Amino acid sequence: MILARIVNSVIIILCAYILLKIIQYFVKKIFEFTRFDVRYENTLSSLLCSMAYYIIFILAIILLLKEFKIVDVTKFSTLVTGASIVGLIAGVASQSILKDIFNGFFIIFEKQLQVGDFVILNEEFRGTVEEIGLRSTSLRDWDLRRITIPNGNISSIRNYSKTKMRVVVSVRVSYEEDPLKVINALEEVCQVLNERHKEILCIKKGKESIGSFKVYGVTDIEEECIGAKYTITGVVQSQKYFSVLKDTKLQILIMFREKDISIAYPTHINVLRNDRKN
Repeated sequence: MILARIVNSVIIILCAYILLKIIQYFVKKIFEFTRFDVRYENTLSSLLCSMAYYIIFILAIILLLKEFKIVDVTKFSTLVTGASIVGLIAGVASQSILKDIFNGFFIIFEKQLQVGDFVILNEEFRGTVEEIGLRSTSLRDWDLRRITIPNGNISSIRNYSKTKMRVVVSVRVSYEEDPLKVINALEEVCQVLNERHKEILCIKKGKESIGSFKVYGVTDIEEECIGAKYTITGVVQSQKYFSVLKDTKLQILIMFREKDISIAYPTHINVLRNDRKN
């Protein structure tokens, strides 16, 4: 009898696993025929698979409990007892669970996050969204570590994958440098960037590219600063933001080296006083 129950339990677990894989397969096939955005399709697929997992998991648990005669859903009294126990457990955890689920739905249907987006959550966790479930969201960070955050704990989202982004790069230059020389050098940097990244600049208005790189100007000359701050800006497609940002900084360094312009840096002057009389 015990052996039969164990065999039946293994069969239940195996069937649940196979059913889950079948659902995942059909969900993937369905979205091959839709015309949604790829990231939105991946997000909905992740959500549906998460829902299927929880439903199949609960059904499997009920069948296993019935198999070992702990809870029998066909008997009203046993069902009421089991429901009471489940209700007690759910009452303790419901506040947190419901908060996670509701927040997850808002995140998905308002498209605050999608699978494949690069985001910073709560100003602390950064990475690419790998999975969005009913209760939690998973990121993969730069070190390839998987970070899982309950949806209810997500209080702020900084999304770097929303169509277009403005590249803003500032550099501090010593006050001794000629401002016009610095601005001319930065304008040459902008010309290089506009030519190199012309295919991904946003947005075009007629023949003029509004998102083209240009010198924003001198943005800081506070007395306590080590030098004047110069800023250049440009608008690019979001998926190219980080590569263009790195290239912008590199081009500034190259141009400043060619033009013999020194970037400002902190310096310390030590004054030694000798009171000893000769």
